[in-house]
Amino acid sequence: MKNTLVILLALAALTHRLHAQAGQWTCRADSLSGFNCAGYYSGTVTLVSELRGSDLRQTLRVVATVTNGRVSCQVSGSEVGEFGGAGMLAVAHEAAQVAGGGYSINVWCPASEGEQPHRGDDPMIVIMRQRAADYAMLEGRDEHEHPDADAVNGLSGTETITWSLRRR
Repeated sequence: MKNTLVILLALAALTHRLHAQAGQWTCRADSLSGFNCAGYYSGTVTLVSELRGSDLRQTLRVVATVTNGRVSCQVSGSEVGEFGGAGMLAVAHEAAQVAGGGYSINVWCPASEGEQPHRGDDPMIVIMRQRAADYAMLEGRDEHEHPDADAVNGLSGTETITWSLRRR
């Protein structure tokens, strides 16, 4: 519980400090802080979501690619079409000045074409309570029931999040 509170406080502080990584945003962190931003990592975070019902099939795929400190998002789905845009990424470390431990990742991507995520927006991808032997390499997969699944109304589905981030 205490670690979760520390992570949530770090994310709140981080969200407050994020201006942007894609042009107008900056994220400042140093080796003493409990978080790292896109400038410190390279790799990808991917969300694949599917919701099914008798008259419904919604799909969504979000790929956030971090290259040279910039986050580029590719979004496609049955409800949104296909588009790309700038995003941002934050990795909150459970502990500072250690090689590894608990971490969480938040990724902000545009929800529709032409939009940019802003400070205070909810992240599109949230990865919580993961563990790494070394913060230099964060990899994993989380598959879970779609948050809008509702057996009573005949809705089922899954969300799968995969990530592979290497500290630069």
